[in-house]
Amino acid sequence: MQISLRTNIAVNAEKIKKSRSKWLFDSVVIDPGHGGKDKGAIGPFNIYEKDVNLAICKKLGKLIEEKMGVRVIYTREEDDFIPLWKRTKIANESGGKIFISIHANASPKSKNAKGFETYLLRPGKSQDAMEVALRENEVIKMEKDERKYKNFSDPQNLILATMAQNEFLKESEVLADLIQKSLDKKLTSPNRGVKQAGFYVLVGASMPNVLVETGFLSNKQEAKMLAKSSYQKKIAEGIFEALLDFKNKYETSFTMTN
Repeated sequence: MQISLRTNIAVNAEKIKKSRSKWLFDSVVIDPGHGGKDKGAIGPFNIYEKDVNLAICKKLGKLIEEKMGVRVIYTREEDDFIPLWKRTKIANESGGKIFISIHANASPKSKNAKGFETYLLRPGKSQDAMEVALRENEVIKMEKDERKYKNFSDPQNLILATMAQNEFLKESEVLADLIQKSLDKKLTSPNRGVKQAGFYVLVGASMPNVLVETGFLSNKQEAKMLAKSSYQKKIAEGIFEALLDFKNKYETSFTMTN
């Protein structure tokens, strides 16, 4: 069964309209990218992105539960393969109020590339951003029916697919900016800024949503840091503090884009 873009847009827009009137920051959906047979990027010393992502997400989830008292929903808690479409399905059905997908980057062009960046779901503006999305989207080849994503290969259809999420675009932009600023205070790695690209995993999320690339596994030094629990904790703390700022900003009045 293929995704019907126009039908999903109408249904999604209605869900979003209803959720805005009763928004309360009481749950966060954390998505550890990749998993199972999908290792994601592979760094030196067989450092798998899927493992780095899960470790950071668990540290982040623990901070959220213990210090914010907010319910955490994971799209995966073990080394499992979860299709991209199912990740946002989990987010929507759980009633999550924020969707954060955590990844680690890789550059086939330069082993010196390093730094962290946060992405919004929009058609990519730069070649680098489009290439990052292309690499992350390649996982659909491991799914049973990649035809579900057939329409998204057309840039115009990707624009249509993002229309229903425009209700939360402003909030997603604010969240992405807060994450970048917070990580910049925690990490010595370069701040690569907020970017946009067509990540399939974000399509259909009926809530503010971002994808964070925490560093480059293709960079030997950064890969070593990403594999360390202490560095993973710093990343988790940075994202947590951004979420806390976001909660304080929006919980009482979620009307910025009305």
